Amino acid sequence: MKNRIAVFTNGFGNEFVEHVVEGLRRKAKADGIDIFVFVTYCSLLDHELQNKCQLNIFHLPDPDDFDGAIMLTNTYNFPDEHERVCARFQRAGVPMLSLEVDIPNMSCIKTENYKGVRDLALHLVEHHKFTKIMYINGVAGNAENAARRQALIDVLAEHGLELAGEMEGDFSFYSAYMRMNAYLDANKELPDAFVCANDEMALGVSSSVFEHGFSIPEDVAVTGFDMIKNGQHTIPILATVSRGWDTFGEKAYDKLMYQIAHPDERFTEVYDSFFVPSESCGCEATKEATDARYSRIRNLVFDNLQKSIMDIYFQRLQVPLSTAEHKEDFFEIGTKTARDIPQLGPNYCICTESEFFELDDDNYPERIRGYSSHMDVIYELRNGEKHSLSHFSARNLYPGYEHVEGKSNLYIFAPLNYLNFIIGYIAIKNSPTLLYNLQLSTWIRSMNALLFNMRRYIFSQRDNQELKRIYMTDALTGIYNRTGCEKILYKYILTQKENNCASILVFADIDRMKTINDVYGHLNGDLAIKATAEAFVAFSPDNWHFGRYGGDEFIAVGPCPDPDQIEAFIHSLSESMSDRFKSLNLAFMLHASIGYTVIEPRDNGTIEDYISRADRSMYSEKEKIHKLMDSMNFKTE
Repeated sequence: MKNRIAVFTNGFGNEFVEHVVEGLRRKAKADGIDIFVFVTYCSLLDHELQNKCQLNIFHLPDPDDFDGAIMLTNTYNFPDEHERVCARFQRAGVPMLSLEVDIPNMSCIKTENYKGVRDLALHLVEHHKFTKIMYINGVAGNAENAARRQALIDVLAEHGLELAGEMEGDFSFYSAYMRMNAYLDANKELPDAFVCANDEMALGVSSSVFEHGFSIPEDVAVTGFDMIKNGQHTIPILATVSRGWDTFGEKAYDKLMYQIAHPDERFTEVYDSFFVPSESCGCEATKEATDARYSRIRNLVFDNLQKSIMDIYFQRLQVPLSTAEHKEDFFEIGTKTARDIPQLGPNYCICTESEFFELDDDNYPERIRGYSSHMDVIYELRNGEKHSLSHFSARNLYPGYEHVEGKSNLYIFAPLNYLNFIIGYIAIKNSPTLLYNLQLSTWIRSMNALLFNMRRYIFSQRDNQELKRIYMTDALTGIYNRTGCEKILYKYILTQKENNCASILVFADIDRMKTINDVYGHLNGDLAIKATAEAFVAFSPDNWHFGRYGGDEFIAVGPCPDPDQIEAFIHSLSESMSDRFKSLNLAFMLHASIGYTVIEPRDNGTIEDYISRADRSMYSEKEKIHKLMDSMNFKTE
């Protein structure tokens, strides 16, 4: 045994996820089994690329590392979600169990959808004497929706009735809310009851009904399916159908263990759903239900505070990370001083592709499957202590993971991506709270935007630096041009003054440059300029700054040497440059006259003043060189 089981789910079915995961945890604790939950948040409303890349999280685990896997198949919005898992794990021969939906060649446990709705329909027709009942559909083509709808139709037919109407939905609160608004805005007659395919839509219908001035159940009854917490904490408490999900996790664990022990056997087990009458259909709620509602109301302030903490967290990260220049800044100027979100617990990490902040858009790998073998951990909270950038093998899934014999830990993995850019994933240890209330989805969306904007800024800064370099650099010599001299060299002199330090400005001018161009051609002229710049840089101190101030004029600035060493240094620099020129065996004589000026902290001159002073200091040398050139019959025509 590897003592590891994988769970795959879409997080939007959060209450079902909570029931299953908590049931698995209770069972796994006794056996010392680690649970790895891989969750996506694919939505019909999201961009296609965003959904496709989210599914990449299902390619993170290696099937060979697990004893078995459970798929919460009914939570998925797209066939691709479960197909990607099935293909990899079934091909590897890993025992698998599907929950609530039949998958070819896979064992399944599920709750039937017909009996509970039939009992609900009988209750409405026989107990409350309703005759006009409308059905609010879930996703078109969904098998669960079809079974629930058929149960209602069958009961109505048995009593000589038909549906008073239907409304299309997609299992979401908002779809039902908007469609009910349109229905009521058209002043259409209310039925006796709205039977909704799930509780989310029942809550959407209820909100619209109340906003239009009607009461539930006095004006119309509303029922749902799934018995979610929000439906049990509202006013009125929602009449609904329960699947008995509170024990579903334990059942799933037992059945997966059986499947692992009997890998060649395939089975399907079906559990009854059952109707739970309550206030929204005109019945009394149970004492347990009303107590739970009051408890929820008492905790509203704390619950809202938890949501606000997340908003504040991202607001506080947004400003500093908008000026990040390196991936290390995510920690250094961001999370290092930020307060962590309590719901994430004391152990979690943000793992990113090592190339995400290194390769620009044109070079970043375009892929929607798999992660790099080695990844960055740009932030980790380990036992409550913050840790900066590190690296690890993605095969381990969680940095430093080791199974501890007899212990059971829960790990949650959710993808980070921005359209087709695979960013990485978040991994959380033993703190599933955000997974159970949809706040993990909010965290992921906010972190995706934060990381991608940080990436964009980093690359915009790199582009700006490159443009700035091109703008201030002389193309021929690679040192600063006239603009660079004004912005960098003069700024250096000002900084030296502010620090009460003297500077030296050295000026070099090529002798008889016009003759070189006229007689030997501009290609040789360019060669002379390039050779002079290279020699000037090569034989000067490393901490100096250099620029081509004019066509054949060069300047350099740096810390001023000891006064009694300046003349010797300038002489050595001139001799070294001359020796370099001779070694090049040029067709012409190349020489650069050199002058300098010392700039004291209280000197108020401009850079032109300093260059003029340096130029005057080399005047006598330039005269000597010109006479030497003339005596050697240096061509002047």
